[in-house]
Amino acid sequence: MTKKAIFVIILAAFLIGVYADGSAKDIPMKDIEKQLIKNTDIEKMEKCSNRDLMHFFNLDYEQYDSHIYYKRKEALSVEEILIIKANHKDDLNAVKDAVEKRIDSQISTFEGYGPQQVALLKNSIVITKGKYLFYATGKNADTIKEVFTDAV
Repeated sequence: MTKKAIFVIILAAFLIGVYADGSAKDIPMKDIEKQLIKNTDIEKMEKCSNRDLMHFFNLDYEQYDSHIYYKRKEALSVEEILIIKANHKDDLNAVKDAVEKRIDSQISTFEGYGPQQVALLKNSIVITKGKYLFYATGKNADTIKEVFTDAV
């Protein structure tokens, strides 16, 4: 084989890997939530309303296909989970910005007297996959992320 053919094969394999990694199945949010309930301790958290999404993230739920938002009830807890399914992948940029603002705001709130909360916030997980954005802060964020990525 010529060097050019080998280069083309390597490039094609690389591009397939890059684009496959960012894709996701079109799964109803209720199915993702069922997997989270079955495989994590999400039920120890409070399921939040559409109004809470607007209050804490300044996101209008009507602009998105669907979402799941859970948060610990305790005032000093920063543990929360947010999954948003956008109508279009491009809509996720605004969601990611809102999540990053939320994390920064929480860090500012807890800095100086909540070192455990700040540590959890600094280790928050924010990823996008297809038309989904996943955000989790908490001790079990990695486990929750695994359940999400396996589901989509």
